[in-house]
Amino acid sequence: MNPNRQLYTHGKLLITAEYAVLDGALALALPTRLGQHFSFSTQEEASIHWVAKDLNQKVWFESQFDVEHLIATTQNEIADRLTQIFRAIRHLKPQAIHSGLLIESTLEFDRNWGLGTSSTLISALASYFEIDPYALLEKTFGGSGYDIACANAEGPLSYSRSAAGVSIAPVALNWSFKDELYLVYLNQKMDSREAITHYKQRPIDSAFINDISALTRAVIQTQSLEDFEKLMQQHEELVGAQLELDPIGQTLFKGLSGTFSSLGGWGGDFALFTRKENIPSLKEKGYATILKLSELCRL
Repeated sequence: MNPNRQLYTHGKLLITAEYAVLDGALALALPTRLGQHFSFSTQEEASIHWVAKDLNQKVWFESQFDVEHLIATTQNEIADRLTQIFRAIRHLKPQAIHSGLLIESTLEFDRNWGLGTSSTLISALASYFEIDPYALLEKTFGGSGYDIACANAEGPLSYSRSAAGVSIAPVALNWSFKDELYLVYLNQKMDSREAITHYKQRPIDSAFINDISALTRAVIQTQSLEDFEKLMQQHEELVGAQLELDPIGQTLFKGLSGTFSSLGGWGGDFALFTRKENIPSLKEKGYATILKLSELCRL
């Protein structure tokens, strides 16, 4: 373990299998071009000094943690979460945290965008302390782990998990219509844990998981925008029926052309949409953050 080290991890977007990836469905995931930088350096003081900066280089969180007891000097939700993570690291590798450290993190994306502030953190800490990132995720935030797979990926990937472990494979997206795929930020961030709790309250049918996996394979292989739109619409309808929620194409964006698909917990974060002609209408509705998918993600 190099005591002084620079690390960088990518953010993530899940294109298919939202929620269903938790129960083994095959998912299509994309690492983002934006991520989080981490700097680790040893210090004589027997504490972990954490400094977190946003994309404007402004410090948005700072605290110290006693190395022996891993108790934060700052009392808030972020400090409590880091305390949990450090204790999980020590549980997985008892000798991992034994000396003072200065850890500085710097985001390249807006903290509210839901692109993986937590997953980039878990991946970087697991790499520095040389432990299994999926084991660390399980003991802290939970979730499917697709975001951990994206953290160190250089391009699109398929992801699934089972009792035997995770399965990750790079995929080539030979989409001739990439320039017609856009992202719109929905002006609110969803709590992933709350979204998962809502999903878990409903019984999961194996047919639902199989259908989502089949759609993922078809989306990866599709060659036309029209077919892509049909597949994503089917995906929205399947997930909507499972959640007992109306897809955003039928609510927020009813009457617009093409297809709209939720990419995070339904109701927040980013949505994927097709066709450039929708942009003026979205801006009129107050959605200011609109990006090309290829601008934000590694396709």
